[in-house]
Amino acid sequence: MERITASLKHLERELTAHAQGSKQVFLRNDDTPTNVTQVAYGQFSSTDYCELHAHPTMEECFFFLKGTGIYTVGNQAILLQQGVFVRIPAGVLHRLEATGIEPLECVYFGVATA
Repeated sequence: MERITASLKHLERELTAHAQGSKQVFLRNDDTPTNVTQVAYGQFSSTDYCELHAHPTMEECFFFLKGTGIYTVGNQAILLQQGVFVRIPAGVLHRLEATGIEPLECVYFGVATA
């Protein structure tokens, strides 16, 4: 049976693909026949950041639950705090940086566009 539920208390913490911050993955692309590549809960400490990069064939969406940070998407700097949603279209350069004392926490997902 396909995975239909998950709990943070049962998911292992792992490094993000950018080797900064940690994530717990609710759903991976192998778990679903859809274009969803991943759904995860992420935490970034005040020293964590993701270098400027782009995903040519994947769109990403982030919903921030706690903490503060800056998300640079293209030429726009977006201030992050609880309740902020950010969508990053495929192919657009972006960089995430946690800036607060408490961890920056979010739920995010990727969707393949090609």
